[in-house]
Amino acid sequence: MVSIKSLHGSAQLLLDVTGGVTDIVEKMHRTIAREVNPLNRLRDISGEPPEERRGRTYQIIQSTTSLLKQGLHQSLDGLSAQEERSLSPQSVKITAALNGVCGDHLVASNNPLAINMHFRNSQGENLLPGSESVSDMIPDASPRIVVLVHGLCLSHEYWKGHNEGNLGTEIQRAQGSTPLYLNYNTGRHISSNGKELCEQLQLLIETWPVEVEELTLIGHSMGGLVIRSACWYGSELDLPWTKRLKNALYLGSPHHGAALAKAGHLLTFVMGQFRYASPFALGRHTSAGIKDLRHGNLLDDDWKDIDQDDFHPDDRKPVPLREGTRHYFIAAAIGKHMPDFPSTMLGDLLVRLDSAKGQHSDNLKKLSIRPEDCRVFEKLNHLDLLDNKVVHDQILGWLA
Repeated sequence: MVSIKSLHGSAQLLLDVTGGVTDIVEKMHRTIAREVNPLNRLRDISGEPPEERRGRTYQIIQSTTSLLKQGLHQSLDGLSAQEERSLSPQSVKITAALNGVCGDHLVASNNPLAINMHFRNSQGENLLPGSESVSDMIPDASPRIVVLVHGLCLSHEYWKGHNEGNLGTEIQRAQGSTPLYLNYNTGRHISSNGKELCEQLQLLIETWPVEVEELTLIGHSMGGLVIRSACWYGSELDLPWTKRLKNALYLGSPHHGAALAKAGHLLTFVMGQFRYASPFALGRHTSAGIKDLRHGNLLDDDWKDIDQDDFHPDDRKPVPLREGTRHYFIAAAIGKHMPDFPSTMLGDLLVRLDSAKGQHSDNLKKLSIRPEDCRVFEKLNHLDLLDNKVVHDQILGWLA
């Protein structure tokens, strides 16, 4: 059954897409009219350029779309707010994918599909740090907490119910830690999510039913970058939660950028140089989170006052690993042998090995990793890292 919230958000997003497509068509129309037939630049006997008359048609479409959105908000806002039924796992995954692709737009447009950062327990219930319900929802709270942070376009559902089992519950059985699953909008800037996670972790340990002795953070893909961003901001503020952070694990995290994001940016940049192709450079409309993955931005300074659609060098501020925390790195390669071409150049199909291992030609950006704290698995792809038994065994071995 489709929820009112999903219906509301989907309809609003569809209208936003309609407006976006109208803009693209209008730009293409103007370009063709101006370049193919220069006579269209001349004013006609009415003294009004033909393209201005054409603009009226697009203005009517945009005005109609805007009125429909206003009516949609007025009719469904109240129902969306009142609805408390949980979404099905499939709906959660679809919503997570939309947030990854255009999550910043969903926030800016106040779309109800935008995901608010929150923790979930093993039973799939939302955990609200700071509320009295935490003790009731975690009756057997352990002084050791493990937080699992998913990657781009994914959700907490991807940590659970896979072929090889649930990493969170495996850790709980092995060492008695309480697992929590973070759910967040992966389309926002990584630094924005990092700062919010920093705040949420501090509130979590302050309101945990028992004294927190040890905290472990596990991030897959973008999740690892959000963890590093949170560590930076937490250390800058000298927050107590950072003192309890014993372990941080990164599973296929693009510490120096993701190959697919780099390729997409290059294609968008090249298309932008040609007048007829420029309107179709859809990469410009992807989320801030996706654009951050080009270099692996962790801080606000890495993207502020920068046109991320332009071709600019890697000017990130170096962010070293937090001292006092044990950092573990896991990478995957689709090839059978580490030195071969597929393994070296393609990595796990989304993240190259050098990026997943924190290697960089600039020593200031290179991450200091002990050999025993880094493991590369052959014949695995990016998503295999979430539910592979061998990977789980390695993680359990490290945490033991």
